[in-house]
Amino acid sequence: MPTAFSYEHVFRAPSTTRVLAAYFDADHLATQDKLAELGDRTVTENAETDAIRTCTWRVQSLKPLPMFVRPFVQGGRLSYLEQMTWRKADDAIDLVVTPEILGGRVSITAIYELTKIGDGQIRRKYSGQISVNVRLLSGRIERGVRDKFDESMQMMTDCTQGWLDRTA
Repeated sequence: MPTAFSYEHVFRAPSTTRVLAAYFDADHLATQDKLAELGDRTVTENAETDAIRTCTWRVQSLKPLPMFVRPFVQGGRLSYLEQMTWRKADDAIDLVVTPEILGGRVSITAIYELTKIGDGQIRRKYSGQISVNVRLLSGRIERGVRDKFDESMQMMTDCTQGWLDRTA
């Protein structure tokens, strides 16, 4: 059974569009990647219409994996595909993260939903689920990923707010 997560934060920003644009901005992504110890972010798909914007990146962790996991990952460092689809009319981004480990038996699906709640106040709800299909270990791995999200969420929202402040 997948492990759910949900986080809410209120950003200081003029519009939902401004906050959503951050998730496609190369400078913002580079700053977040540095904080999360990620590197080699490469665009593999990028398309935009009036209704949606879709982008997929291949990203690599700069942190070495634990020794017992390394045999399952080429090169000993985790890479993953991160796909975001911005549904402009809905002020939402659909997110799918697929780590390149265990033959696709690990995935994270989520949604960013934004709402203007006041002058210069945008509420972001980030919710989704972590799914691991590894017999006897699924729940433990899923909870471990969720715990990492819990640890890094404030740092990432602070990073986004900093970008919004700098680029206002």
